[in-house]
Amino acid sequence: MASRSSSDAGRPAASGPDRGPRLDAYLSRAGLLSRKAARLQIGRGQVRVDGEVCRDATRRISAREVVTYGDNRVESPAQNADYLMNKPVGYACSHDEREAPRVLDLLEPELLRRPLKLVGRLDRATSGLLILTTDGALVHALTHPSGHCEKRYRIEYSGELAADSVARCAEGLMLQGDTRPTRPSTLTLDAPGQATLRLREGRTHQVRRMIRALGGRVTALHRDRVGGLDLPADLAPGALRPLLEEERALLLTESSL
Repeated sequence: MASRSSSDAGRPAASGPDRGPRLDAYLSRAGLLSRKAARLQIGRGQVRVDGEVCRDATRRISAREVVTYGDNRVESPAQNADYLMNKPVGYACSHDEREAPRVLDLLEPELLRRPLKLVGRLDRATSGLLILTTDGALVHALTHPSGHCEKRYRIEYSGELAADSVARCAEGLMLQGDTRPTRPSTLTLDAPGQATLRLREGRTHQVRRMIRALGGRVTALHRDRVGGLDLPADLAPGALRPLLEEERALLLTESSL
């Protein structure tokens, strides 16, 4: 029987039950890096497999092997963790403990050991649909400008909005401090002091700034849809549950409304 060469040492078989994801996919699914960034870091020698530097992004990783990035062990992404939360008012979308109370403070201890990312962050005074995931590809799909993922916000406001508010949103608003107008968005005036806004970008405090530019002031803000996924009516404020496969698919589907 031919012996394995030293260059093959430590490599899993090319097929069989231990054949796992490529190293770049392994890092991406763990929520650490995009596939492109993972390949770059692998090439720079920042990733080790069972203690040995690995510069091959296509290297298959078996369940028995230990992957480290920098000085930190990468948790196996065999199953990505995807969660849906109804974020309550008063909690910050931050990993900084100085920002307490935080959304992360609502999680069970075992979840805090996963590298969960908060997707499409909401400010402390905003409630509604929030995604937490370890899947770097999902983060990219929902947040990268090229994805044009639509979000829907229910707004309560004080003051009186300009008569041409709907048209100005459709054309794109120039906000104070910005160098370019917002992308076209859809504003619906539902009732006095109530409106719905659908947009496809996520500038800092964008909804509040848009309403201010139109002459009002947001008094309550709630996000109830991302992509084609509505916030479940039975998910109480502060509650968290795993994201179902069909719900994940809806996140990446254009809204029909």
